[in-house]
Amino acid sequence: MPRRAAGLLLLAPALLLGPLPAFTQSTLLQRESATLTLGGYARTLGGVYHVGDRWRDADPTSGIAAQVVRIKWRLDVGDRVSVQVDDRLQLQASTTRGGWGSSVAGFGVSAVPGRSVNLSTNLVTRERTRAWHDVDRLAVTVRAGAVDVTAGRQPISWGISNLFPVADLWAGFSPFELDTEEKRGSDAVRVLAYPGGGWELDLVVADRGRREDVSAGVRAAAALPRADLYLAVGKLWNQVMAMGGVEAPVGSWKLRAEGVLPWDLDADAWRGARATLGVDWLRGEWMLSGELHHNGVGAADPAGYPGVLADPRFTRGESYYLGRSYAGALVAYAPGNDRLSFTLSALMNLGDPSAALTPVATYDLGQSVRISAGAMLTPGAAPAHDPFPRLRSEYGSYGQF
Repeated sequence: MPRRAAGLLLLAPALLLGPLPAFTQSTLLQRESATLTLGGYARTLGGVYHVGDRWRDADPTSGIAAQVVRIKWRLDVGDRVSVQVDDRLQLQASTTRGGWGSSVAGFGVSAVPGRSVNLSTNLVTRERTRAWHDVDRLAVTVRAGAVDVTAGRQPISWGISNLFPVADLWAGFSPFELDTEEKRGSDAVRVLAYPGGGWELDLVVADRGRREDVSAGVRAAAALPRADLYLAVGKLWNQVMAMGGVEAPVGSWKLRAEGVLPWDLDADAWRGARATLGVDWLRGEWMLSGELHHNGVGAADPAGYPGVLADPRFTRGESYYLGRSYAGALVAYAPGNDRLSFTLSALMNLGDPSAALTPVATYDLGQSVRISAGAMLTPGAAPAHDPFPRLRSEYGSYGQF
């Protein structure tokens, strides 16, 4: 438990903030028939994590540091063919042992999509330091009229929810992810078709690392006069899923609703339904967003959290939340100078109850460089130790960052 709790806090400044690093790009070669570009970004994080006496066998205070560097190569051959290759290097260091959490519940731990071909290399693996490299994009896109076909390792995004995604199942972000500029690549064949009339069809067949886990889905989206909606169905892992969402403007507000209903092929039953209701408001220098979330994968009370941590739906990143009912909010303010911005985000487990509150200030220094300072505050019941160690709340177990 201490290792998991320590790791979860390390990504607090990135919580719900979206991409912070500025992307840069240069053209290396330009001919009539082909163009080669090189781009990328770097993100670095350092901070102090204080767990206090929440965990008996954990150091009360730790220093942490992490860096992510992504190099992006792109070759365009005419208007019809593109090749993209991304190299990703990540480094982690901690003053304490084992402070990075488990494979899906710690620092930079959005679940990596299942892959039959391993293109990653561990460079350093020690108690307090880790460094590794992976090829996170390796894809060819062919455009033929109103149809685009992409084969290889690529980003795939479905769904319309912001704080609590329910349909972004190909490679979703953990809420405690550092590298939120680019989604992890899925090994897949994707066909995007645009038949006209505001319609879009999206067909995906994806590798999951094992033959029995090969996943496929089709999504139909339409831009209607008063609303945007989508319907989707697919076989993902050991489930057949029906998905749908709608968003509509109402004056200066935008209302959203989205849900997923999975049929478990092993249990032969409906299991783990999830839904999110959201509202957004944008005016001038202010932006507000709020969501309510039902997580059918989670437990109704803390006694069930150990079972959720071991659930395959949690470990593969289908859901990153331990509880059943959640609320979330995001408030952003950017003064007129376009350089300084303030953000306050919150995730609230309504069943514990507990919360993760993240205030952050960001300043754009220019020359594609931004710097931010923030904290993560976690009101909620701390873990109990007697008569045996156990979680009493989700976010109250984390400590302060």
